[in-house]
Amino acid sequence: MTGNQKTIKKSVKFTGRGLHTGTEVVLTLQPASENYGFQFIRNDLNESPVVRALAENVVETSRGTTLEENGVRVCTIEHVLAALSGLGIDNAKIELNGPEAPIMDGSSKFFVEGILNAGIKELDEPKPVFDITDKIEYRDDQHGVHIVA
Repeated sequence: MTGNQKTIKKSVKFTGRGLHTGTEVVLTLQPASENYGFQFIRNDLNESPVVRALAENVVETSRGTTLEENGVRVCTIEHVLAALSGLGIDNAKIELNGPEAPIMDGSSKFFVEGILNAGIKELDEPKPVFDITDKIEYRDDQHGVHIVA
């Protein structure tokens, strides 16, 4: 995907229960500037710590995706990230008042609808491009995993 980076035009709020914790939670998507990426802000904790959505912060994937940074975790975040990514959004501040994103209906549907209602804004910075110039292969025979790019 080429072109400029994108964010949402205005804030959008989602309320529901966490699948694993059963906790009522509010997740608010906020616009973000160029090169911000996706960052979760735990506004239920002192000093509102940030957990960046980076591969190196993934600590668990058995029953959902869990990210951890500096001892702070956010869980079951794959549906909101899928909605953002699927809509071509590169930058968003994701505020949570609990440890887990709301499950909604178990898909990305309500996140997609909310983001589309909020609108998508193009930013001035080009999207970063990653070119694969050589074959990359990963194999884990123990778990039956084989990936080739």
